[in-house]
Amino acid sequence: MMREVDLRWHLRVSLLPECNLRCRYCNPKGIFESSKTLNKQEILDIVKAAVVNGIVRVHWTGGEPCLTDIVSILESAKKLGMREQIMTTNGTLQVDRVHEMKRAGLNRVNISLDSLNPSKNREITGRNFFSTTVKWIETACNVFDEATKMNIVPMRDNINEIEDFIKFAQRFNGKLLLKFIELCPNNPAFYNTDIQRYHVSRQEIVKELEKIGTLKRTIAVGDNPNAEYYQVGDTGVIIILVTMPSQNYKCGLEKCRKMRISPFGIAGSCIQQEGKQLKDLSLEQKIQGIGELIDLRNSYSDVAPVSRRHFRGEFGFWRFGKIKQEVS
Repeated sequence: MMREVDLRWHLRVSLLPECNLRCRYCNPKGIFESSKTLNKQEILDIVKAAVVNGIVRVHWTGGEPCLTDIVSILESAKKLGMREQIMTTNGTLQVDRVHEMKRAGLNRVNISLDSLNPSKNREITGRNFFSTTVKWIETACNVFDEATKMNIVPMRDNINEIEDFIKFAQRFNGKLLLKFIELCPNNPAFYNTDIQRYHVSRQEIVKELEKIGTLKRTIAVGDNPNAEYYQVGDTGVIIILVTMPSQNYKCGLEKCRKMRISPFGIAGSCIQQEGKQLKDLSLEQKIQGIGELIDLRNSYSDVAPVSRRHFRGEFGFWRFGKIKQEVS
């Protein structure tokens, strides 16, 4: 029998730590924990355990989820009871399978593209996939009923493209939302690099947007409790601001009901928890473990102010595992 929980609960699964890009602000050297990752059956057992506990939404991330047989995973998760499936991708792989992904149960996607200049995009990502990513965005906007989100990290050398991003989104008649994510020191890129010099604050991002039009509060589909949604003037474009550093990594309080699963089997219902290891446990133990994490998060006070912060000192822990020092 399925447990009844707050419908805001959702599963966020990092399928693997690997990525085929080398983005300057994320994991440019491709380093991550050397422990064994979850295999497909273990991932699906965790999905089943989540469904038994009443969680029927899942967000697939990586690394890059399209390095896996994502269609098969989507199909299996749907059969197990997942009613809504979302994926964050870099938009470089499996663009020919987008229709299959929808039929398999995928409802919407977030696609990363940090520059509309092909050479600048290559400089940022370390790879030459610009045209493929644009094709992914175009295909997703045509295929999915729900709007596609384009993830953009504003930086010192692409902040001048904000007007171009708005014009690009206008091509899709409301089917493409622009998600501006403030550069945040939670990835391996921040070991022994000067990446922080690219940082652009929320104030600077808003200033550039307001050159185009007045920002008017609105709503849009999403599960980030600290996201801000705005219409930009009369452009018809909705933008999303996720600016955790400028907000001192504030807790999402009662809006945050997220069960994170790392590629190595660690589960957590609050970013500052040590987490619970689910790998190599029986299905019954996984069900119990997820239930305990739900109860633990529900026991936390959400009456502001609280001392919890949406930040963890071990950079990228929920994607890349425990990286105590940079690997050369």
